[in-house]
Amino acid sequence: MFILSKLVGVLTDPFTLFYLAVGMGGLLLLIRRARVWGRRLLVGSFAVVTALAVFPVEQPMVEAWENRFPPPRPLPDHVDGIIVLGGGLNPAISAARGQPSINSAAARMTALIPLAKRYPDARLIFTGGSGSVLEQEFKEASYVKEFYEQIGFDAGRVIFESQSRNTRENAVFSKEIAAPKPGETWLLITSAFHMARSVGCFRAVGWPVVAYPVDYRTTGRGEVAWSDLRFSIVAGLGGMQTLAHEAMGLIGYRLSGWTDELLPHP
Repeated sequence: MFILSKLVGVLTDPFTLFYLAVGMGGLLLLIRRARVWGRRLLVGSFAVVTALAVFPVEQPMVEAWENRFPPPRPLPDHVDGIIVLGGGLNPAISAARGQPSINSAAARMTALIPLAKRYPDARLIFTGGSGSVLEQEFKEASYVKEFYEQIGFDAGRVIFESQSRNTRENAVFSKEIAAPKPGETWLLITSAFHMARSVGCFRAVGWPVVAYPVDYRTTGRGEVAWSDLRFSIVAGLGGMQTLAHEAMGLIGYRLSGWTDELLPHP
């Protein structure tokens, strides 16, 4: 199932779909009777990509997902534990460069620091192995531990789970470690757009958690401003890539029975 999910992700990637459309259009141009369709496919493909490069059409959907689970306000008076989902660090690059290589989702890791100080008795779990099909030997948890040690955070407080390959396994393996009791309060830290699927996975294994979203990608103001316009094919297809990845994840996890709802709610 893990390999199948990766394959589906590649085939539904907007960049892949664009290249396939261009390739198909080029092949149709070589066939006399199909040249009209080839031209239409090429023109249509470039028109769609140009529109995506300028207008942030994915933003309303991503924003809706980010707003679905708001952060707890006020924070609970007591927290029994905090779970941090991996995804903020690239283990393969970290291994190659000999130092932790964080990415744009690093807020998943750093959000733990003030919360750990606020709740000194809370149990802390970082869960993240490798999402790569070919490079399972490099585990994210190992380099996150190194990152915490480098910035002076007490990594000894954290239990590092390094075998999970996806969000489902994050939930399963973390529960095995934590053995949470009924009535306990656990915070779950992950990117806001990823929170619905994450909460769904934890609920499916019988572990209700309190969402603590971070790493926002939209302003949340509910409208597109002129300043949101862009002129970048990479940004346009990249935005759709985020949307497609999470949409396929929600669908795939529901079909697999890894979540109880297609789009979990608070």
